[in-house]
Amino acid sequence: MTTVFTDQDSTRVGFARNILESAGIACFVRNENTQTLGVSLLGYSHAAILDPALCVVDDGSVEEARALLREHFGPEVEKAEWTCPACKESNPASFDLCWNCQTAQPE
Repeated sequence: MTTVFTDQDSTRVGFARNILESAGIACFVRNENTQTLGVSLLGYSHAAILDPALCVVDDGSVEEARALLREHFGPEVEKAEWTCPACKESNPASFDLCWNCQTAQPE
């Protein structure tokens, strides 16, 4: 199992899942229903760790899945999570600023 796409917007993750399923790639969405727990459990308005994430079941299909998603979402599929140089928090690839301290993502 490998995560190939993560986004705050569950509709974009659902669209990505439809793309892969229509190509016959077995996948599932992790955290499909947990995004709203951030406020009650962690006290944050947004907790990236709870974002919906599309996972491919067969690791042999990862490159094919990423290629298909790149056609629709562009290079953001290639981005990986990054660690803030200031506070060492993990941030999703789609964040330009650290969710914790607002430090800019390093180049």
